[in-house]
Amino acid sequence: MSKTIPSKEYLKNIEFYKKMHKDGFSLINGVRSSPAEAYNGKSTLQFAKLIKDIINKNQITTMLDYGCGKGFFYDNPFEVKGLKVNSLRDYWDTKIDLYDPCYEKNSIIDENKIYDLVISIDVLEHIPSQDINWVLEKIFSKAKKYVFINVACYSAFALLPNGKNAHINVNDQHWWAEKILKLKKKYIGIKIICVCSLKENGKRILFPLQFDDKIINYDL
Repeated sequence: MSKTIPSKEYLKNIEFYKKMHKDGFSLINGVRSSPAEAYNGKSTLQFAKLIKDIINKNQITTMLDYGCGKGFFYDNPFEVKGLKVNSLRDYWDTKIDLYDPCYEKNSIIDENKIYDLVISIDVLEHIPSQDINWVLEKIFSKAKKYVFINVACYSAFALLPNGKNAHINVNDQHWWAEKILKLKKKYIGIKIICVCSLKENGKRILFPLQFDDKIINYDL
C-alpha cells in the first residue's frame, strides 16, 4: 500500500469518518456522541502542556497537526488539569497548520511544505495495519525537527457506522516501536516521542517510546 494506492479498507474508513463527523456516532455503552463532539480534537488537550514545552525547548516555529479532526480547540477555550487556555493557537504561539482527510475544512495539505514539529494524536490506531507504513512515512516526511505521536493500544469507546470498533489497529508498544525504529534510521535528524496509551487492570497508563529525547525533559 502507498499514499497513491491506499487499501480499500483505508478508503472505506475515510468515508466512515466523514459520516461520523457529520452525524455523530454510537459508543459501546449505547450512548450517542453528537456531531459537535465527534473527533473535535479533545484528545490533544491532555498533551497541551507537554507540546508547549517541546515547542519552547526545541525552537519550534511551525507545526502540523496530522489527523486533527475538527480541531475545535485551536480556536476555542478549554481547561485541562487546572490549566485555563484561550485556544491552542494562542497557548502554543507558533504557526500551525491542520490536516485531516475526513473533515472537509481541514482536508487540504500542502505536499511541498515541511514543519519543525508534526504531531499526530489518537490517529494511528484508526489506520488499517496494511497502511501504517505509508502513513507514518508521510508524517515523518513532513517534519524537520520533531515528531510527537500518541497512539492507543486498546479498543475504543466509539463504533464505526458498520458496528465495528473504531480502533481497527490495536497493537502493543513493541509493535509500534519496531515501526518507528525503521523510520528513525531514515530520518536520523528528527527527535521522536511516541506515547503509547495502555490499559492495565482497567487503568490507563502512558508508555513513551523515545528517540533522541526523553519525556522526563518535559512537564507531562
